Amino acid sequence: MALLLSRVFTLLLVVFILGGCRAITGHGDSLHSFDKILKYPTCDYYFVQKMIEDEDDVILWASQGGSLGRNCFDYSRSNLFFDKAENLYKSSVDLKSGIAQARSSLGSVFINRNVNDYIGNVYEKVMINTYKGLNFMALGDFVNARIEFNRAIDRQRRAKEYFEAQIEEVREENSRDKNYRKAQNKYTQKAIHDEFRDIFSGFEAYPDFINPFATYMSGIFFLLDGDYAKARDLLKRSLAMQPQNVQIRSDLELADRLSSFGDKEKNYVWIIYEGGQSMAKKEVRIDIPLFLFTNKVHYAGLALPKLYERDDSYNFIKIEGQRSEMIADMDSVIKTEFLKRFSQISLDATLNLITKTYLQYELGRDSQLGGFLGMLYQGLTNRADIRSWTALPKNFQSLRVEIDENPVIIRDDIGRVISTVQVEKNTNALIYIKSPTRGDIRVHKIVKGRR
Repeated sequence: MALLLSRVFTLLLVVFILGGCRAITGHGDSLHSFDKILKYPTCDYYFVQKMIEDEDDVILWASQGGSLGRNCFDYSRSNLFFDKAENLYKSSVDLKSGIAQARSSLGSVFINRNVNDYIGNVYEKVMINTYKGLNFMALGDFVNARIEFNRAIDRQRRAKEYFEAQIEEVREENSRDKNYRKAQNKYTQKAIHDEFRDIFSGFEAYPDFINPFATYMSGIFFLLDGDYAKARDLLKRSLAMQPQNVQIRSDLELADRLSSFGDKEKNYVWIIYEGGQSMAKKEVRIDIPLFLFTNKVHYAGLALPKLYERDDSYNFIKIEGQRSEMIADMDSVIKTEFLKRFSQISLDATLNLITKTYLQYELGRDSQLGGFLGMLYQGLTNRADIRSWTALPKNFQSLRVEIDENPVIIRDDIGRVISTVQVEKNTNALIYIKSPTRGDIRVHKIVKGRR
């Protein structure tokens, strides 16, 4: 009995040393708390700064803090948060091997993935640079904005090759691991696939690790900055992804005219609409048939993250009867990358299940109490990693109008005026609207003088 209690105590000690309470409670409460802060224009950075100071998933909370700064029109502070996240990506995450990322600690096998530091996704890295570029534009610093948009495009260019190399490294390592071979049990994987059937279909996937908005927004930046050749190249790429998109085609045609010295006496304003709330993750638990292991095991189950849709805002916005056009469905970007990673997520969760089930079995061999305590441990630590950058939108839309002496009157999808913006003569402009839910509207104005 003393040996049994010693084993259980050691297990619980490992849980709290490696993961603290989050190993058992997960991250749902902290994500929910931030969503409430982001929803109301309080501009209270205390929660985010405290998470960062406590070194609690710094990449995640620095990214969330960057979004909060943008919401508060505090572009310099927003970029300080984004810099912190990007620097960690560069100094830590991007330098780790695939094996190190997949198994950053033994705790992820014996406890769950919540004990690991958050390492983000490719789409999050790309959006950090895109938002930094927009922040610099708002500050009138087009030199640094150019650097950020170039970085966003370069990240997308390198992402596929980098990801495939990482996956191949993990695959080779797994092939030598007998537990991972057990994790590929067809009954278990079928149970997982059945539970996730709805997210494997019913959406149009974008090219691997490409966010059409980052490409398009970079093209608009270079148009405003007078680099028409680069703008044409990026808008051509955007149109190749969405050949029927009338807004992208119109912007490409404008870039063609501008590069040929036409239309330079006219001025334009682009309205970028960032609407709704992106997909987030919830925990799904799947009970596994006990006969796969032994009839001496009390409980066997695994927990997995599953994407779910959140609130939308206005279906579109319009100016003078012209409606905004969808440029990128952020939910599809998120889902595309999630599905590419899902096979490894599923195998890791199943390995976690196998490890804990055998641990429960071994404790149960000592006594019935041991089996019960093993079951309790497995149930308490059976938690999925649901962390993600929740401040991102559901989609991005765009429209462009010619500037005259009248203010730009922006209406919602039922014709109500949601914003009126005066744009100075002899300038080109970008009006950036963020609306996570109907009635919650933030309007950013960026002006660029004629070159």
